[in-house]
Amino acid sequence: MYKFIVSDLDGTLLSSEYKITNYTKKIIQDLYNKGFCFFFASGRHYFEILEICNYCKISAFMITSNGAKIYNLDKKLIFTSNIDKDVIVNLLRYIDLDTDIIMHMYCNEKWYIHKKNIEKYYYNYRSSSQYQVLDFYFFKMDNVSKIFFTSNDFSKLFLLKEKIIDLFKPDLDWVFSSKTCLEIMSKKVSKGNALTFLMKYLNSSLTDCIAFGNAMNDMDMLKIVGKACIMVNSDLELKNQLPYAEIVLSNDNDGVARYLEVFLKK
Repeated sequence: MYKFIVSDLDGTLLSSEYKITNYTKKIIQDLYNKGFCFFFASGRHYFEILEICNYCKISAFMITSNGAKIYNLDKKLIFTSNIDKDVIVNLLRYIDLDTDIIMHMYCNEKWYIHKKNIEKYYYNYRSSSQYQVLDFYFFKMDNVSKIFFTSNDFSKLFLLKEKIIDLFKPDLDWVFSSKTCLEIMSKKVSKGNALTFLMKYLNSSLTDCIAFGNAMNDMDMLKIVGKACIMVNSDLELKNQLPYAEIVLSNDNDGVARYLEVFLKK
């Protein structure tokens, strides 16, 4: 029996409207009340994942910013790995952003972007109420957990990724969480590393985890758990990399909840 339920959010647990459906909420609450422990693992900011926990009325471990920050059941920060300030300064010095790309930074409890009209550069943008527009060239680069770039033109993000890796490969890691979002973190950061940390923190085994995901930033997490499940709407490359993973219904068909309702009753 798997004691720990680990789930990505966008494209996995959340619908295409970025919501928890009533059915999924009910299943989460039922399993939580039966003693299962939940982990929400996402590239999202802490405040966004906390909103989901509060909506579901549960306490969950929160792996945020792809693992750059980890919070325990009491909402206490227990791990952080920020990007080195000098690396960020050099990044801004050596890259030129195409006009069709927008740059974002997660810094402590804030989300900053470098220009307005985010919706124009990110087709699956979620909310216009949380970010602040800021000129990064006049910003103290302390405590930045994640930088990401969004654009509706994947080819431009791909070229940007190639340049960043060419310049900063020893210092930074990268992942495409979607075709519209290139995410940059420190080398120590990934969902898999975060989950490994949490299992040691809980004195438990990764084999006790069942995990769900849909994108390439979920891959190292899915590779190390006892049971890996991927959504039918998953990135094709993820399916190719994890041929042994069980494929479940899409996020728009409550795939995680419907699978858990049946699987955990066995």
